[in-house]
Amino acid sequence: MKPLKCVGLLLLGGLLVTAGLASPGLAGQAERVITVAQYADAVSLDPQDTNDNASYSIEKPVIEGLIGFNDKMQQIPQLAERWDASSDARVYTFHLRKGVKFHDGTPFNAAAVKANFDRVRNPDNKLRRYTLYKIISQIDVIDDSTVRFTLSEPFGAMVATFAHPAGGINSPTAVQKYDKDYGKNPVGTGPYKFQEWVPNDHITLVRNTDYWDKNNAAKVDKIIVKPVPEDGTRIAMLQKGDAQFINPVPYSMAELVKNDKNLSLAESESVYTFWVAMNVQKKPFSDVRVRQAMNYAINKEAIIKAVLRGHGKPADSPLAPQVWGYAPVKSYPYDPAKAKALLTEAGYPNGFKVLLRGVAQTDPKEVMVAIQGQLKQVGVDVEVLSLPAAALSADRFKPLEENRGEMDYAGWSPSTGDADWGIRPLLTKDNWPPSNFTIGFYTNPKVEEQVKAALQTSDPAKRKAAYAEAQRVIVDDCPWVFLWVNYLLGGSRANVGGISIQPDGIGFYRSVYYK
Repeated sequence: MKPLKCVGLLLLGGLLVTAGLASPGLAGQAERVITVAQYADAVSLDPQDTNDNASYSIEKPVIEGLIGFNDKMQQIPQLAERWDASSDARVYTFHLRKGVKFHDGTPFNAAAVKANFDRVRNPDNKLRRYTLYKIISQIDVIDDSTVRFTLSEPFGAMVATFAHPAGGINSPTAVQKYDKDYGKNPVGTGPYKFQEWVPNDHITLVRNTDYWDKNNAAKVDKIIVKPVPEDGTRIAMLQKGDAQFINPVPYSMAELVKNDKNLSLAESESVYTFWVAMNVQKKPFSDVRVRQAMNYAINKEAIIKAVLRGHGKPADSPLAPQVWGYAPVKSYPYDPAKAKALLTEAGYPNGFKVLLRGVAQTDPKEVMVAIQGQLKQVGVDVEVLSLPAAALSADRFKPLEENRGEMDYAGWSPSTGDADWGIRPLLTKDNWPPSNFTIGFYTNPKVEEQVKAALQTSDPAKRKAAYAEAQRVIVDDCPWVFLWVNYLLGGSRANVGGISIQPDGIGFYRSVYYK
């Protein structure tokens, strides 16, 4: 997952429509419609070519994977009934559901699974999620309902990687039919079917009357998702009933929603952690005492209260509690006296000057200004640099010798739900820029050893033990100022249930219903 950011997104083109008519009302009732106002339009509705949560929120009611997530991001069987992993974490076998059909009437089977993963792991297709599945070296169709994946090397986090929304299974027939336009015409097996997309206006999904799981069938006839980037407009739509759910509710407006008897606030503890990465390859942050001082100098609770309006809690690990493999270590308490003492011990009794980078958005700016003020109290003079998302990314992804980074405020969501994707891309040497997001250029042999050990086995207990030790070392080593885990806020009408925002920030719309 890329770091958390909201970027205005634009799609060009006219009305995009697939064959399909509006569903009749459930059990003879008037048509039941849910309108969702979310912060951005989709970019693509092809899960293998998607890297934004706005798109995945719309795809997930339509396209299912072998394994899925429920609203709490716990793994659940979807198109696979069960699966097996070899002890060396190189061979994964899936036993598929029988009798399932895609929305275009073609059969879901092992050949369809193979076609999907052959497509995404082929570098010639240039799909955005190629890197997630390039480790697959061979796919064997054992029979119609059994498929086996062999990896080029051990990878203990592979089951979680299959559960990533990029593992959604598309109709191979539709992929071939629409070719480059498949992302505008998705065909899956889910409880809702894609009907139309009017860019920058709405996307319509309609009930799949032939859905394979009768116990979890669609409970409304139509879901209309509208891109509404302006916070106040989303709130107004919810208040007037023009939207039955909004994604997200900004922290500054949470109490307004919470106190309205006609509305309900849906709060989810996220898998995001927020932190300030320090460039450990440069002075003064090459000294662990300075890094520890930064942790003691920042009052996390005060910033949570002021910026997040209390919707968060201090981080006690590089991972959030909702991530598989999380092991709590400790939170650094606010202790400016201890911070000053550590700085003096490290040879900086009068502090130092430092650059703090972050994205040019309201909340990140507020956070960085608060950090600036708190660090000033211990003698550290902070220059805040707020950059547009694209410029910030370009700046951060320069190699060490060209990178001007000293301190970086960022957040990260491990969208596989697994400790692997919350540690490895952020805190290992192979993932130093420009290859990935270890933007503080951190490395520690003990961490590298434990991350590698966790990938050499499919045994959950062994993997958890390795990640627990890695987390302990990381928190003691302080490559980051560990800040907080935030809560994600959605808003619904009081008569609507079954809809929320998943801990990874993806909207969970497929189970929505009227009470």
